Amino acid sequence: MSENPLSTPNRRRIEALYVAHSAMIRAKLQWFGFSGQTLEDLHQEVFVIAIRHAEELRDDARAWLVKVARGVVMNYRRRRREVLDAEAGIDKLSPGADPEVRQIVRRGLDALGDVERQIVLRYDLYGETLAEIARDFGMTAERAYARVRAARKRLRLVIDEDECAWPE
Repeated sequence: MSENPLSTPNRRRIEALYVAHSAMIRAKLQWFGFSGQTLEDLHQEVFVIAIRHAEELRDDARAWLVKVARGVVMNYRRRRREVLDAEAGIDKLSPGADPEVRQIVRRGLDALGDVERQIVLRYDLYGETLAEIARDFGMTAERAYARVRAARKRLRLVIDEDECAWPE
């Protein structure tokens, strides 16, 4: 049977980790671009996960905490993107665009795989850097750029094939 994560030994371990690494985790989250309440929420989430894994943690869990922070950031961004959706991106780019054109772009985005769609949206619509995108997807910046190029090419093909794309 596992020990209560907040038992006295585990509580001391978590408190020691928090004292030793809280500022560093906060700085990492700020480096990822977070501030205000979102920063506080993500910082807290990292240490809630640490509490859940208190029994497994070593005394120096710095690298593990950084990995957890990256995972928390990726999950936050993924959830946020699901809320923003491609529709929001299309509307952001062209609020006055013809509904038919929006439909064509939407079909083109739907033809992409999930990763390619997210990469294109994040890079072209939301202005994130390739370094940020590559880090979140666990790839090199060069690989992220290759994925952007391939996704754009596929998107152009789908749009070019759609006869409604060009006025007569």
